[in-house]
Amino acid sequence: MNQSVTSVKFGVLSVLAMCGLGVLSSFLIQQESDVVLPESTKMSGFSARDQGATPDESRPQALPGVQKTSDGFEFDEDIKLKLQRISSAYESQAQYPSFSVPINPDELASKYLPDNPVANDLPAKLTDPNSPTLSIKTNQSRYYYGDALTAQVEIQGLSSDEHSAVSARLVSDQQILAHATVFPVEGSEHSYVLDFSELRLTDVDWKQELTVDVEFQFLGETYQRGSSIEYLTTIASVDQVASAEVYEDFLTIPVYISTEKSGYHRVRANLYDAKSGTPLVHLRAEGSIEGSGALTLKAHIAALKHAGSEGPYELRDISLQRLPSKPDYITEFGRVEQTSFQVEGYSFSEYLDRPYHNEKAQRIAKELRRLGS
Repeated sequence: MNQSVTSVKFGVLSVLAMCGLGVLSSFLIQQESDVVLPESTKMSGFSARDQGATPDESRPQALPGVQKTSDGFEFDEDIKLKLQRISSAYESQAQYPSFSVPINPDELASKYLPDNPVANDLPAKLTDPNSPTLSIKTNQSRYYYGDALTAQVEIQGLSSDEHSAVSARLVSDQQILAHATVFPVEGSEHSYVLDFSELRLTDVDWKQELTVDVEFQFLGETYQRGSSIEYLTTIASVDQVASAEVYEDFLTIPVYISTEKSGYHRVRANLYDAKSGTPLVHLRAEGSIEGSGALTLKAHIAALKHAGSEGPYELRDISLQRLPSKPDYITEFGRVEQTSFQVEGYSFSEYLDRPYHNEKAQRIAKELRRLGS
């Protein structure tokens, strides 16, 4: 099969899987016998061959939204509508490089802050969803040496005239590492801050799972809940962010890195408008670093114009990783001490203003639209 056609079909299957249509992706893999894909791309739970099925048995007998026809199969209107929507969204994103994507402010926390902590909320009595809710939210989801670990805990649905109390400890492998100092939140009923102070674990080779174990007391009962976090060692650091310059259709931002382990590294960050604080563009750069060097983030003019800001900017939410490679094939992390960096702005007229064309992405969008027609 033509390599570009295979690439487009693989792209279609990948997009469907990422959009939560893994079952449909697996169905198409089974239907398209001329597309040979690596085993790792097949959705777990749908590989009949792995379960010893014959080729005839591996074909789905019934799949919601798919109807057999004389020509093969056809999707129902609901699936077609989903495919059309995915095609439109993908076509819109294809106007920008994958390493320079405009940020919808409503999606900042869910898509572009991967380490953003999420509250762990459960009813006090698991069999009674109307019982008071117990909430634990740590200030981070990943911690490094010297980071301050705090958490906010809350009992929701308990009347203000009731008494409550909490205590907490930090646990790993059934060993207590620390006890929290508890502070009531002023002006808020049944809400507390837990302070474990700084984490300074020194015998962690790579990462260690820790649990914030909280004991809630109210209405004469005691309830125990936990929230998991990761403690990670670091092998690299961001040393500085150099002055930004316009090069053709990009705003280039060099990020200088030092690493203890040479290899392929990735830096990600979000570009904000310095005056309004509005998130504008999500940036990503990857490359090999031997000891020290620079990875250059590049914001495309189309993404900046879509955001409507000529700057000045701030670079925030920076994350640094060493991607899996020899000898241990694990993702390792780097430290970013500074929370934000100032980035110069330039008039849009100083850029080479040309649209970005991702031909492969456009072909994938076209194929998705065809499937949904």
